[in-house]
Amino acid sequence: MNVAMRKMSYESEIQEVISSGKILNVLIVDDSNVIRCAIREILEIGNIQVTEASDGEEALKSVRKNVPDLVLLDVVMPEINGITVLKKLRKSYSKLQLPIVMVTSRDSAQEVVQALDYGANDYITKPIDFDILWARLSNQLMQKQAAEFLRLAKIRLEKQIKQRTEELKLTNLQLEKEIEVRTVAESELQKQASYDGLTGLPNRSLASDRLTQTLVKAKRHTLNPCLAFIDLDNFKYVNDTFGHSAGDDLLREAARRLLECARGSDTVARLGGDEFLLILDDDDNLKTSDHEIAVRHVAERILESFSKPFNINGQDITITPSLGFSVYPKDGEDEDTLMRHADAAMYRSKNEGKNTYCFYSPEMTVKAKLRVNVETQLRHALERKELSLHYQPIIDAETGKIIKAEALLRWNSKELGMIMPDYFIPIAEETGLILPIGDWVITSVCKQLKEWRNLGWDDLCITVNVSARQLHADSSLIDTLTQSLKNSGLPTNAIQFELKEGVFLEDTSHLNTMIQTLENKGIKLHMDDFGSGYASLSCIKRHSFDSIKIDCNIIMNLVDDIKNKKFVTATIAMAKSLGIHVISKGVETKKQLQFLQNVQCELIQGNYFSKPVTSDQFIKLLKHV
Repeated sequence: MNVAMRKMSYESEIQEVISSGKILNVLIVDDSNVIRCAIREILEIGNIQVTEASDGEEALKSVRKNVPDLVLLDVVMPEINGITVLKKLRKSYSKLQLPIVMVTSRDSAQEVVQALDYGANDYITKPIDFDILWARLSNQLMQKQAAEFLRLAKIRLEKQIKQRTEELKLTNLQLEKEIEVRTVAESELQKQASYDGLTGLPNRSLASDRLTQTLVKAKRHTLNPCLAFIDLDNFKYVNDTFGHSAGDDLLREAARRLLECARGSDTVARLGGDEFLLILDDDDNLKTSDHEIAVRHVAERILESFSKPFNINGQDITITPSLGFSVYPKDGEDEDTLMRHADAAMYRSKNEGKNTYCFYSPEMTVKAKLRVNVETQLRHALERKELSLHYQPIIDAETGKIIKAEALLRWNSKELGMIMPDYFIPIAEETGLILPIGDWVITSVCKQLKEWRNLGWDDLCITVNVSARQLHADSSLIDTLTQSLKNSGLPTNAIQFELKEGVFLEDTSHLNTMIQTLENKGIKLHMDDFGSGYASLSCIKRHSFDSIKIDCNIIMNLVDDIKNKKFVTATIAMAKSLGIHVISKGVETKKQLQFLQNVQCELIQGNYFSKPVTSDQFIKLLKHV
């Protein structure tokens, strides 16, 4: 852009800033004469008066002599650095009285955090992008002009009050108080309009403005900025377990960690709840491949930072992030498309086990639409009576008698057809739908078992899978179980709960209390998927498990894998020494059965005996045995 064209652009923009006709003054503080001259040339094109200072001491003297409308302050300077100058100025001038915009290096996140903590209004990074410089200075100058207008209005009002008669004095004083309150309220509204009140990060509105600026710059200079959606995994459990105050503390700490992981040119924003947005600027000096590597480094830093527990009110809490990236212009050329695709990539991260990051790919959009459709239909599954239960027998390995059955949830949607449990149950847990569905399962199982016991199978028990979400839902699970057992007249040991090893990843006091309550009520507990990688001996010792179920992946490779044979043999020996029963699930072949019988495994479950069947088919199995 030549000088004439740049002058026309800046002159049109400055008309909004200089609304009172006053010539604005900007103090540039930088130890580099070249940088000062370059900035001065740009500002003078916009009819702004410029004062210069080459170091911190000269800047402080200049402000004492004549307070400018704005200070553009370099952080790194000899003798007195910019942060020290900022702290001294803030002792005398508020952010509205004297806006201060810091100039920092591109990758100095710590300097940005420090500057914002000590009262900087905004910041820009070196090398300076003059388009962004102009946009941010204009924004601060407009706010300064608004504050000046309010100040002058107050002065005029005070003069009018003094001219009033004594009879109106009380009324005028009250009016002045109301105006003062309104001024504070307007200032607070101005802050709320751009920044999140909890974390101090830019909010959705300001983030949208920053993204718009980034895309304008990207189109002009053929850059590839990147957008990241960040969602905290299982954050709702923190609110449910420790309270909203603890949740707020965690969000503030999460915001601080994200700021530390981002680069100086990036924007970290909070969209609401536990959702954050990261706008990763592109450096036109980097190749496309190098830029992607830089983005991955930021993602890895975030995952590493969140691997450390959050200490909230003396309690260590582990919260992991799921990240999704979309890149301009490959994944979208406008804000809405990039946001939508970053969101889809974030959900892919969650579906792949959470605590990871994914880049957007086109097939994610189709999967995201399917997931939304599944969630929508699942919300009506109970009322439409689309859910059913199948039962898989658990066999005494020595006698071949059916002594238990595992209740397994099935969903045949009228709109979507048969949906696999591995797909819809995680959605139910994430959305909270697992709570009413879980209550329905327990109630239905109790009714079914009562029927079977009335037909003569007095010792038959049914196991029910219980998720971590249900265990964290206060007393809902226990209340439903207690009432269902009472209504059916079943003893407490008739219904047994299966808990997957992953439940114990969040070893909280609330979880331990819930499990202890179940144990005190006489509910037998089974540890499911034992050997899949989470449980420990200390966990088994801490809780009174009736049984452990060896993971089906271990049983599947049992015959040909010597390590699996040793694991099963050792697990059975350990369990017997602790007085715990062992169930081997996933038994498919006679060779697997024979090995398990030889090592004295007590209970067997798998398609070798029967796949999960309906209640009518299960009664036939009982009669056949």
